[in-house]
Amino acid sequence: MVQKKNPHASHNNKKVKLDVKPKATTNFKKKGKGKAKGDCFVCGKSGHWAKDCPERKDRKSANMVISEGGGTSGYGKLLPTVLSVFHSPDWWVDTGANIHVCVDVSLFSSYQVGRGSSLLMGNGSLAAVHGVGTVDLKFTSGKTVQLKNMQHVSSIKKNLVIGSLLCREGFRLVFESNKCVVSKYGTFVGKGYDSGGLFRFSLDDMCNNHNVVNHISENDESNVWHSRLCHVNFGCMTRLANMSLVPKFTLVKDSKCHTCVQSKQPRKPHKASEARNLAPLELVHSDLCEMNGVLTKGGKKYFMTLIDDCTRVCYVYLLKTKDEALHYFKTYKTEVENQLERKIKRLRSDRGGEYFSNEFTSFCEEFGIIHERTPPYSPQSNGVAERKNRTLTEMVNAMLDTAGLSKEWWGEAVLTACHVLNKIPMKHKEMTLFEEWERKKLNLSYLRTWGCLAKVNVPIAKKRKLGPNTIDCVFLGYAIHSVGYRFLIVNSGVPDMRVGTIIESRDATFFDNEFLMKHTPSTSS
Repeated sequence: MVQKKNPHASHNNKKVKLDVKPKATTNFKKKGKGKAKGDCFVCGKSGHWAKDCPERKDRKSANMVISEGGGTSGYGKLLPTVLSVFHSPDWWVDTGANIHVCVDVSLFSSYQVGRGSSLLMGNGSLAAVHGVGTVDLKFTSGKTVQLKNMQHVSSIKKNLVIGSLLCREGFRLVFESNKCVVSKYGTFVGKGYDSGGLFRFSLDDMCNNHNVVNHISENDESNVWHSRLCHVNFGCMTRLANMSLVPKFTLVKDSKCHTCVQSKQPRKPHKASEARNLAPLELVHSDLCEMNGVLTKGGKKYFMTLIDDCTRVCYVYLLKTKDEALHYFKTYKTEVENQLERKIKRLRSDRGGEYFSNEFTSFCEEFGIIHERTPPYSPQSNGVAERKNRTLTEMVNAMLDTAGLSKEWWGEAVLTACHVLNKIPMKHKEMTLFEEWERKKLNLSYLRTWGCLAKVNVPIAKKRKLGPNTIDCVFLGYAIHSVGYRFLIVNSGVPDMRVGTIIESRDATFFDNEFLMKHTPSTSS
């Protein structure tokens, strides 16, 4: 369609062109020297140039991106740039700018307050960016498009959706006739129609409804008070505002302070696991623990725990090096599967190198054991084994302190602590771990105080008719697969039984409240 012009104005234009034709060159050359302006080539009136004419049809061009050199640029190392001249609650397609822009903060579904950033407008001025977030656009077709990295600029007049950014996300925009069609991978998403030279999206009415927002404001005053209060959390600021101690401020949903996030961000909490109703050996937890590099008397550096998830019965093995983990797991597997007549189904461990060896993986695959590994740097995912390590370590510290023994005896202490823990019932269970595992009635009358004084009978083969029948020892624990006890000889009058030797015996008298090593200086390194 061609718009008709005023014939008189057109005739005047022709006259001007004929009469002033020689002067046009003169006026043009002397334009910068302050000479009088000629007639406008658009409206024919004098007193202004064509570029300043209020009747220019292209004056309402709303959006463009300009570079620092004056040309246009789609992307580059420039400030995001937009120019707009009209207030509107609608969303408009823009193919000349390089950043999504929203005027109303209540349209954001998530929001983060931004400080210090700005947006380069088409006229060369800078507009403050109050925040960045996400806006969900729901088209009349029912499809929703999520626009991320949406800039909140209150000084602009239009909500702009940038066509090039949509294309980057896999959308396709087709402009035909007076319509813009949006699709993605061949699926229709929505459309928009020409309105005053720009394409306006056809959106659901709910899209323009204001969201109920619930976090920090983007205004400068609240940011100042947030800093004055040493970046206290937003809940405290709200309570202070309700008490009229600080100015009232609106809150924006999911808003965050960048400084607070950088300085205070904690790790994500681990949800409590649901109650597992598993049979014995369906799931076994395992971990290795080191006692700050302190070696036992036998040169052991680590202890390995293997815990059945159903009964929580724990086995502990002492290791010199981590590569012994596979050997002791094989020992554990053979024993428990034979005793319970069941098979180990799953093994859960951390990502330690001792569990990641090719030999360990091949062994699990050979016997059909699923090896579950926790995520990196997430010991909470292996919480059963980690908590058992802490319990054993705390008990060992208390036992060593009570007995007065040096730290190199931690191996004997951890074996004893594990032996006792397997005789104690769990919460919400009336049966002890031993009874549930062994199917036998438990008797605790044989337990003694670890590290106490014990008078141990001299074996018959080493007895003398003249001389003591006992030697002074320190109780070190319980013999494995035996009814005897383990002792450390500290005072002996028998030549064949040297001080510092560890022996096993069941013939002993215990003094639970006496500790020979409590006040004896340690000779260990």
